[in-house]
Order: sequence, then C-alpha cells, then structure tokens
Amino acid sequence: MWLKHPKFQSAFEELVSELRGGDDTKLADPKARRQNLFGKESPPKILFICGGDPRFCENRLHIEKYIKRHSENLVTFRAEYAWETMVELKSNINALALEESLAEFSDIVLILVESFGTAAELGAFSAGEPLREKLLPVLDKRFKSDESFINTGPVRWVNRDSRYGPCIFANFDSILTCMPDVLDRVDYKRPKFYTSRKDKNTYGDLKLNHKELLFVVIQIINCIGPITEDVIQKVCRRAFKITRKQELAHVRFIISLAVALEVVDKKRKEEEVYYFCKNLKNLKNNKAMKGLLHRSQRIRSRCLSHLVYIDEYNKFLEEVS
Repeated sequence: MWLKHPKFQSAFEELVSELRGGDDTKLADPKARRQNLFGKESPPKILFICGGDPRFCENRLHIEKYIKRHSENLVTFRAEYAWETMVELKSNINALALEESLAEFSDIVLILVESFGTAAELGAFSAGEPLREKLLPVLDKRFKSDESFINTGPVRWVNRDSRYGPCIFANFDSILTCMPDVLDRVDYKRPKFYTSRKDKNTYGDLKLNHKELLFVVIQIINCIGPITEDVIQKVCRRAFKITRKQELAHVRFIISLAVALEVVDKKRKEEEVYYFCKNLKNLKNNKAMKGLLHRSQRIRSRCLSHLVYIDEYNKFLEEVS
C-alpha cells in the first residue's frame, strides 16, 4: 500500500513538522504550541444529547438543528454513539467507570426525559458525581408537581449539584420554546470546567486534555487521511511525544470515538482499516473550530502536494469521497 511510498513519507514528515510548529522558536513553550494548534479560541464545548428513539421522538432532532443555527460555541453529538463505543472497547469495566469516561469528553450532557430509556439514563447519570455536575435534564412540565421518584431523586440531585441546573420543565409539544433558556445556560465561550495541566490524565509534552486530544486526532486524519491507526499513533508519538503504552491505547479509543461521533469514517482494504474524515459540517458551524479547521485545510494542502503523486492513494480517496 501507499503508506511505504516515499511521497507519503514526505507528507508524513510535513505533517509532523507543522504540528510541532516547524522552525518557529516562539513555539517552544507548550502553551504557545497549544494556541498554534487550536487558535486563540478555546476548543469547542461538547454537548452530548440524550433522547428517545428517533423513530418515535423527534424533539432531539429539532434541538440539534436549533443549536446549529443559533450557537457559535457548541458541538453536538448523540450520546449513545459514544456510549456504544465505550461499551465495545471497555467491556470489562463497570457502568460507573463508563460514566466517568463520558464525563471526561463532555462539557454538557443534555437529557430529554421523554421515554423509559431516557428516564433510566437520568437516574444512572445523576448517580455519579463527575457526570451529575454536567447534566441539564429537560422534563415534561405536566409532571413538574408530581412527588415521583424522578422528581424527588435525580431531579433534586441535579438541582443541587449541576453547574447548569436547575432542571428545565418544558412543553414537549413545542420543545423549542425552552431553547433560549438552555442556550443562556450553556452557550458561552469557555467551559465552566478547568482542566489542570498537572492532571495525570493529560497526554504528551503539550499535556493535552481528553477533549483536545480528540480534536487533534480529527485534525491528523483530516490532514493526511485515509490513514491507519498505526500511522495516527506514529504522528502522536513524533509530534506530541505521546509515547506511554496507556496513552497510545487511549489514542486508539479516541479514534473509535471519532468514528462513533460520525466525524470520522473507516474502510477496510487488504487487511488494514483506513480512517478518513466523513462529515465536518457539524464542526464548521462552530466559531471555536474555524481556526483549527482553517489550519487543518492549509496543512492538508501541503500534504496533498506530495500525496497527489501516489496513484493508489488517489484511487482509494475517490472510493471514499
């Protein structure tokens, strides 16, 4: 395959050099390099949305469209896509650990309590402190005064601990009437959660947090994809000194998460799985992503100046485009 082609190696080195800041001595400081990666804006805030079965419940789709039209700081994903990936890759850990994993990647978790399943999610998610403080449940206002288990248990916990509370009781027949209130609470420039760079859960010499590493992986794939998991890990090792076994295993998990979030897709060819960017529309509407995507496209143009000479690469690119 083309991964051993001299022109691909040239593109690889070009990408690593760009991600490390090239010869710019001003980028020796980790903070300056992170700003070079993401621009002056903070990385976008990730809003996971939990809702009922889309075959019967359309409110989540209406909310997603509303946020894309009216928010500049949020990227929305459906929580079950990430959840299914976490269960698949981490099947040997318990539900509490899975909740903590979801909390690590999200800034806000919006739950539309409109089905038995979402009522169960509210109960499960509110039980764990790391995720409870990021919850914003939206419930049916018809049941606001009920002395139910939900109202006396999870709702009270969220109202007490969530940074986005209290819970919202809305008219589910006209769900968008609650959205100004939702955006007032969640759509601001910077997240409410500070991630210490001393945290043991950071990555490489830039001490990237979980969310930053997710967007870095997406950028790598967008710049030089279609590429394999092994190439992505090699870029992370060379560009960011992500070398520990545990760190590289987490890169693998993040690749799968990007697929689950439908930003990245994959295709098998000759016993190898290749990853490529599938849908950047969900990111392009976001103000915080503009700098990163602009830089990503600039780097990709430079990489393509090498890759264009590889017939096999071009043929495969046409297949997945």
